[in-house]
Amino acid sequence: MKKITLILLAALAVSGVWAESVQIPTVAVLPFEVRARSGGQAADGRSIAELVGIALLETGSAELVERAELDKALDELQLSAVGLVEKESQLKLGKLVGARIIITGSMFRSGEKQYLVAKIIGTETSRVMGCSVSGTGEFAEMTGEIAPKIAAILEKQSEKLLPGPQSVNSVAKQLADTVAGRQRKVFVRVKEEIQVAVPDPAAETALKALLLELGFEVVKREDQADFIVTGEAVAAQSGFYRKFTSASARVELSVSDGGKKLLATGTAKETLAGATYVIAAKDSIEQAALRLAGELFPAMK
Repeated sequence: MKKITLILLAALAVSGVWAESVQIPTVAVLPFEVRARSGGQAADGRSIAELVGIALLETGSAELVERAELDKALDELQLSAVGLVEKESQLKLGKLVGARIIITGSMFRSGEKQYLVAKIIGTETSRVMGCSVSGTGEFAEMTGEIAPKIAAILEKQSEKLLPGPQSVNSVAKQLADTVAGRQRKVFVRVKEEIQVAVPDPAAETALKALLLELGFEVVKREDQADFIVTGEAVAAQSGFYRKFTSASARVELSVSDGGKKLLATGTAKETLAGATYVIAAKDSIEQAALRLAGELFPAMK
């Protein structure tokens, strides 16, 4: 029986059923716009956002960006939460706080009814979905109706809002027209920490495979390299999602030339859920590293 079980687990791992990770929507909830003549409801827009965020946390349908981090990013980008309508601005905010989805909306009165409308926006896909509720009660009371609708969209439609998972082949195709290795030499070292005794170098392995696919030669010493790719990656457990263990990862990479002149640098965040924490952590780091490589490796063209 034990032998059969081991064979079955191995087969699942090879097929991807066992090791496949699930994307978790990382969400930034912005204050809702108040469309009313009276200024008395101005504070309600922020309150609605807070209540929606709490409801999403309770359902476990998303990972939320902290309010302080979101406000800081908006100030840094000199953006208004209400006026965040341009796709470029949405993408910038998403990258800065690690949000793959932005939730915003409006609240207004028409006739005898109050209306609460929410927009769910994929920051990288620019896809938009929405939902609404109406009634005669207070806006805060209506949050209990709209929050489950938002959670249902995140749980059932997130694959349409989020970009597909990256692979070495997909990033290589993305870079094929701008980056050619021509057997130039690259040194790669990424320090990783996933809170286990001996972490496997998930980011480093993926980056080396990508560089080989692009036609570079990966070398073992910095003094042999035309380019140097260095960085750090860290992952930590971030709770549970759909009965899976989730992990959040942050990857920082720098690309320099042989003379160690900095050519490009950046960071990326990723949160995934998997059958075990180690699987989720490694896959989160790998996805963040590949996405970041797609942005930074054109510096080696």
